[in-house]
Amino acid sequence: MKLKKLMNSKTLYYFLFAIVLLEIILSIISVALATDSTQRDAGLSNIFLGTLAILFFSLPFLIESKFHVDIPSYLKIIVLLFIFAAIVMGNIHGLLVEVNGYDKFLHVVSGVTISIIGFEIVNYASQAKGQDRVFSPGLISIFAFTFSMTLLVLWEFYEFFVDTLAYNLNEDTLRNMQRYQWTYHGDLFPQDYGLMDTMLDLLVGFVGAAIVSFIGWRIIIKNDKKV
Repeated sequence: MKLKKLMNSKTLYYFLFAIVLLEIILSIISVALATDSTQRDAGLSNIFLGTLAILFFSLPFLIESKFHVDIPSYLKIIVLLFIFAAIVMGNIHGLLVEVNGYDKFLHVVSGVTISIIGFEIVNYASQAKGQDRVFSPGLISIFAFTFSMTLLVLWEFYEFFVDTLAYNLNEDTLRNMQRYQWTYHGDLFPQDYGLMDTMLDLLVGFVGAAIVSFIGWRIIIKNDKKV
């Protein structure tokens, strides 16, 4: 029972919040003691990313409080861990660049997570109306899949916007979110690495979203047969 109480979403939230807050404090110190523009820019970037992480950490709990909805604890835990893995470990600590395949792993997880959120949105909509589910299992599954893919595409838009903006503002602080600065050395793909990176991100996210949507569809059908 004690372990169950420790492993709830609120406890995890405070734990990760404390870690990120420490990251922000250390980054502020780094900026204050910076001896060159590279160190200063890195510190400022980490402050921004840490603040963004805390905002995203808080979002599920703010939604619950503002709209009086009950988000499943397991979903909040998944979201918290994903944000920490993506923003803190991936960007602040550089695992997205240093660890081969980490970026693709996150895109698979994002496809899975967003699809689950899509299913939960439909379930909440049905419960809010106080009636039996009015959508077919297939329609719910399609919504979850398209919801996930739409957000994945919007994320690629964001990467393109950040890279383009950074390139035009200051060539000394270029961003490489779309990996356009990397050179492709293989024979499989005839264009630059940046385009392949973007398409692979979408493809692995597609796989994650498709798997969850299919499993969710089968679960709904199975539960309907029990009723």
